Order: sequence, then C-alpha cells, then structure tokens
Amino acid sequence: MENKPRRRSATGAYIVFLIAAVTLMTVPVFTFADRVEPLVFGLPFNLFWIVLVELAAFVAILCFYVYEHGRGSET
Repeated sequence: MENKPRRRSATGAYIVFLIAAVTLMTVPVFTFADRVEPLVFGLPFNLFWIVLVELAAFVAILCFYVYEHGRGSET
C-alpha cells in the first residue's frame, strides 16, 4: 500500500482573509479611504484603496494556491 502525501488545506485562513477583504470595502472602513486627496500614483485615494485591496486579494489567493497545491508535481 502506497502512502499518499496528505493534501494541505488553508480553508480557515481563506475564510478569515475573505471576511477581512470584504470588510475593507464596506462602509465603516471604506469611509476612511473615501476621499479624493491625496493623489497616489496619479489616482485619487479612494481608487488607489480599491486597487490596493484587489492586488492584495490576488497575492493572497496566489499564496493560498501555492500552499495547497505546491510548486510542482510530485511523482
């Protein structure tokens, strides 16, 4: 009988991250970023905030994927 490597799971961490990302985009927290000044990289601050949260979400999901599935195939 061959022992298969146990698959890692980051479901709990992903749920916590998802709640944090949604919270950053809702009214109580977004009111902090809901202003035009200062300009960051030529963008109004509220648009920069949205782009920043989306980039953080992309990087986090990429990290979760690498954690769960690894970098290469194991034979």
